[in-house]
Amino acid sequence: MSHADPLSPLTPREEEMIEKLSRLPRPAILQRLKEDLQTAAWIELATIPIYLYTYYSIQRAERSGENVRPCDLFANKAGGVIMSVAVEEMLHMSLACNILHSLGVDPQLYGKSPASYPTPLPYHNPVGPPGPHGGTRVRIPLAKLTYEQLWHFLQIEYPESVDAWPEDRNWNTIGQFYSYVRCLIKCPQVRDEDFQVRGRGAERYQIQPYNYSPNNVDTAHPKERFDPWGIPGRRGRRPNAADVARFSNAPDSHTGPSPLITVSSRRQALEAIDTICDQGEGFAHRPTDDPSHAEDSHYYKFLKLQAQLEQYPHHVEKLPPLPKPPAPIKPAVTAAELAEVIVNFPDNPTSKSYAEYYDKSPGSRVNYRPLSDLINGVYQYMLIMTETVFKVGDAGPEKGGQKLFFNQGMHFSMIWILDKLIQKMRLYTLDDGHAVAPTFENLDLGTRQEAHAGLVQLADAVSAEPYYQDLEYYVDMIKNRLPDVSGYWQSGPQPGQPVPVPYPYKDAPPWPTEIGPQPEGLPLHACMGLNSCRASDRFGTKGHEDPGRPGTYVVNECAGQGYCSTAADHTCLAMNECRNQGGCGLYGTAEDQARPGVNECKSLGSCATPINAERFSTNGPNKRKSVWKRARAVFEENWPELRKKIPEAPQKLGPVPAPFADVGPPYLWISDDNEERTHMTACGASGLSGAGGCV
Repeated sequence: MSHADPLSPLTPREEEMIEKLSRLPRPAILQRLKEDLQTAAWIELATIPIYLYTYYSIQRAERSGENVRPCDLFANKAGGVIMSVAVEEMLHMSLACNILHSLGVDPQLYGKSPASYPTPLPYHNPVGPPGPHGGTRVRIPLAKLTYEQLWHFLQIEYPESVDAWPEDRNWNTIGQFYSYVRCLIKCPQVRDEDFQVRGRGAERYQIQPYNYSPNNVDTAHPKERFDPWGIPGRRGRRPNAADVARFSNAPDSHTGPSPLITVSSRRQALEAIDTICDQGEGFAHRPTDDPSHAEDSHYYKFLKLQAQLEQYPHHVEKLPPLPKPPAPIKPAVTAAELAEVIVNFPDNPTSKSYAEYYDKSPGSRVNYRPLSDLINGVYQYMLIMTETVFKVGDAGPEKGGQKLFFNQGMHFSMIWILDKLIQKMRLYTLDDGHAVAPTFENLDLGTRQEAHAGLVQLADAVSAEPYYQDLEYYVDMIKNRLPDVSGYWQSGPQPGQPVPVPYPYKDAPPWPTEIGPQPEGLPLHACMGLNSCRASDRFGTKGHEDPGRPGTYVVNECAGQGYCSTAADHTCLAMNECRNQGGCGLYGTAEDQARPGVNECKSLGSCATPINAERFSTNGPNKRKSVWKRARAVFEENWPELRKKIPEAPQKLGPVPAPFADVGPPYLWISDDNEERTHMTACGASGLSGAGGCV
């Protein structure tokens, strides 16, 4: 059974730094803490494209199963190790962002990757220990897997010494930087309430623990040859894949209840920082970062990869004495063997360089810049979606809340789009012999409101290129499957804004979130005032409790007098489940928008139900006018024919219930208390259709 790491005790240097920092005014300490946590997120963010670039240079399955060679096993191991570190860097960025959010600051990630490569890390001391060629400059390149690139990884993850001073500027090790952050949090002026400034329950808008898993198929690697057809758990002549699988991340290398935690207290902030420190740099006196000693620190993971390369016994790098460097690992992989399993990526490519290559090679007529721009666009959009997570919440307006958003956005874009596009990209070769590789640049998608549309434009541009047929499946996913987050970034009221006082609909029955029992055989309808008979509204045959007479239930008496829809709520165009269940206003043709609440079958409805009073048509003769009023007029026009089909229908229409007779159901009533805004189904990029319920 594994256990979480305990909270690390303060070092003597940290005790001294806390005493020094405690002399500062409380506002200055909090401001420095916020600035350093944003810097922490940028440091972690800067490492991710560097590790991913090298990861994608590795051919992990050049030979597999029973046919693997030592160099294949090394390549697969290197890939699993590098991905395991990248996964934890994403965790560390999430933890820093969660703390920042708890302090009342929205994390900024979009456009904050390194501006160019090779790159310094934010506030890193530009002079480090000598490397393989004696150089001391700390500038990390985008480069394929080599002995030298692993040294650059060691520069990132260099372990702090036990007597290192905490530093937030000009730091030598990331451990020093986070040590300084820990000191700020430990200052006596910092209190629990500083991590609760957004109010009670705000932590459910942070990135939730269930979104993180320390291992996946990309962090695993085989230790030896295996039978690829072997069934896990069944003995065979040779071990199966499950038998030989090794995972680079251990389940207990974290402080607190889980690796990814939400933050609403000083203790939780310290646990998050401690997890980052333990996983990232380890300690100078030991190579592992977990109580079970099953997982090496990031530094030691990379050092052990170096130890299996032929250059290692002859290295001239200045390695720290602790943790003690490992002995050379056999069989050693030569440079020639490594070249067999590494894609020939160029160093520090740019999208512009691909366009120049095209210009210089008119005979080939292949321009890879549109593909490179698209991959950069997907990467930047992933950063926007990460920022958007903090607007979705654990139980947001979408069915499924943050988990669904995370799966449809982050996981989908990483696993099904970015990964697959890069795998395809690296199959293309430039005239100089290099493969086409990702550039991870800060491509500008426009504002966050415009970013999805900008990404779609990049996808459209690729469709004109000769390699499009190789990518069409994934390009279509970008255009049709990735969530459009623009609605979260409109200006206007934010979720949780209090209701107007006094509440104007206190004498009306509360809007029911569930549909009550219905009379048999009557058609469903899309909104208030569109019911065809007695008791056929959202309250159903049970009726609603009379606000003036508690315990007394009232059933609407005739057609057109009912409270809101009996159709199942749905969110948009083509999402209706049956006939006469579509609203309209946001999308659809002029004809669609002229007939709200009247459609022929499933998926032919235009936009969401229920139709809130604030919604207006955006197309056709009803443009700028009330959707609900048009829906009521269409219902009245169709009533004579509808009445003939329903024997029990009354001979006349009843009035729409007060106080909604002239407007229909307002959003404020549909949302009930207007605090969580979870009942609004009509949204749009502009946020105009939902009375502020689409932010």
